[in-house]
Amino acid sequence: MPAHIVIADDDAGVRRLIELALRKDRHRLTMAVNGWRALEAIQADRPDLIIADLMMPEMSGLELLATLKSSPLLAGIPVIVVTAAGQQAHVEAARRMGAAACVLKPFAQGEFVATIRAALADRR
Repeated sequence: MPAHIVIADDDAGVRRLIELALRKDRHRLTMAVNGWRALEAIQADRPDLIIADLMMPEMSGLELLATLKSSPLLAGIPVIVVTAAGQQAHVEAARRMGAAACVLKPFAQGEFVATIRAALADRR
């Protein structure tokens, strides 16, 4: 079943790769270039899932995750964080903060889609 997913990543190429990976499932995707833009989109139209890069300018994925988890209205939205390999401390912090999953870049498309599907299934 298609879902509304907000994708926050400052790299246009990564946003495009995620879009292509999720195209088959016909999700409605909202793209954001940083955490602030993602938060605006989330508040305007509550999504079913959020995918956030941990390292972004202006508001990082960790800051976005903290903001979401502190809001009673938004805390239940699953967040999948993506980050470059070698950022283990950030991954561990995201898990402690309640991220539904952590995906290391570069990621295999099939595994990434399976992670998205699992997070959406867990929510329903």
